Amino acid sequence: MESKSTAISPFSEQTTVESTEEPLTDSDGAAEKAVLRRVDWHILPLITLIYMLAFLDRANIGNGRLYGLEEDLGLRGNQFQSAVAVFFATYVACEVPSTIFLKKLRPARFISGIAVLWGIIATFTGLVQNYEGLLACRLLLGLAEGPLFPCLIVYLTFFYTRKELAVRFGYVVLGGALSGAVSGLLAYAIGYIDGRHGLRAWRWLLLIEGPPSVGLGVFGWFFLADSPETAWYLSSSQRKTLILRSSRDEREASTPSARILHRSDVLAAFKDWKIWAFSVLNFLADIQIFSYAYFLPTIIKAINPAWSTVYVQALTIPCFIWAAIAFFAIAYASDKLQHRAIFGILACLVSIIGHVMLIAGHNVAVQYTGCFFIASGIYVVSGIAVVWMPTNLPRYGKRSTAVGMQLMIGTSAGIAAPYLYPTGDTPRYVMGHAVTIGLLGLCAMINGVLWWSMVNTNRKRAAGKEDWKISDLSDGEIDELGDKSPRFVYAT
Repeated sequence: MESKSTAISPFSEQTTVESTEEPLTDSDGAAEKAVLRRVDWHILPLITLIYMLAFLDRANIGNGRLYGLEEDLGLRGNQFQSAVAVFFATYVACEVPSTIFLKKLRPARFISGIAVLWGIIATFTGLVQNYEGLLACRLLLGLAEGPLFPCLIVYLTFFYTRKELAVRFGYVVLGGALSGAVSGLLAYAIGYIDGRHGLRAWRWLLLIEGPPSVGLGVFGWFFLADSPETAWYLSSSQRKTLILRSSRDEREASTPSARILHRSDVLAAFKDWKIWAFSVLNFLADIQIFSYAYFLPTIIKAINPAWSTVYVQALTIPCFIWAAIAFFAIAYASDKLQHRAIFGILACLVSIIGHVMLIAGHNVAVQYTGCFFIASGIYVVSGIAVVWMPTNLPRYGKRSTAVGMQLMIGTSAGIAAPYLYPTGDTPRYVMGHAVTIGLLGLCAMINGVLWWSMVNTNRKRAAGKEDWKISDLSDGEIDELGDKSPRFVYAT
């Protein structure tokens, strides 16, 4: 019988609670749901805001462009596109190392610490005086923000089972979508203080949007927990319940060896073709995400050049709100039905329709509606893949390495995306939309190949065709095989 429950203070060094293999009974169901709600309240709102501010600080340069950033800094030709792209040079370099060593870096404090760092850099970007200064700030910003997204994905897998991840990951996506809406709203409001105290509106935009990241990072340093074992906001019995949920979800993830970093698991990630396929899928999908985030104001302005800059900023807001709603609806359905690939394929098709409308549409209503069709699938194509892959990798070392690989290759799309919409292609931007249509077609194909491969493997394992691999192994040794175990069932 357990002794009196104790809580861990967020202001003290966090301690751990030992895991146990005792099964949860039916009577524990209500208690388990209560624990999950408590974890949700302590994790999801904060990571949503953190990611929202990160995306806001990275993409506000697109809003600033309409307020004279290029003119004030003397940018010529494709220098604006280069300033957008250079951010990803340092961004992608951080992703794999940060996920591999996340547990050793104290996840909660590492995530909070980089938020403080990028908030300071983003704020000082509002004071740059030339192209070189802008490039330097963008490089530093990429270095600070690079670890965030992959670390958040790995962090969520510490607390949630694979059947719950799509909706919880939806909150990270919500942060990205809200950043677009908030950025448009702030840009709309800040447009009215252009020239105040001798500062152009784009400088006000950067100076105002940076400091909240610093404040939120300081708060997160004390509020977040590193793992279920160190969740200060739970009693010891609640922490035990949370750990048991993970063990019950996947036997292959419950062994002591599976929970720590092994060199063999890291190497296994690089040898798995499926991880490379997911990485390419993310690269293709992220080209659409980054081009949409940075150039939506420019695309909408081209639909009707007579619209004022302030009005264009306001028109971006509904698109991003709709993108968030669409992803949450799909994420809920995906978790409920436990299907991933089909939703990724459908999202590709819907976004393709939107790009076709922007190319072929001959009136304002059709083209602006096309922006909503793109928004319907923009986060789903990439988001479903980001959730789908780690749920099929029960061992920590392989999972953390794979997430880093997937997002490093995926976000490197940010280097190419800015050049798809050159200034000279206005108003139709045919090249950018046509290339994106082709890439989305490839995304749909890769989703289909991955689905077929995993379904085929599941059928073979269910029929016992891989049992020869474990004929001489104990149950413990079988569990150590991770996703290679004939008992492991892929989520599809």
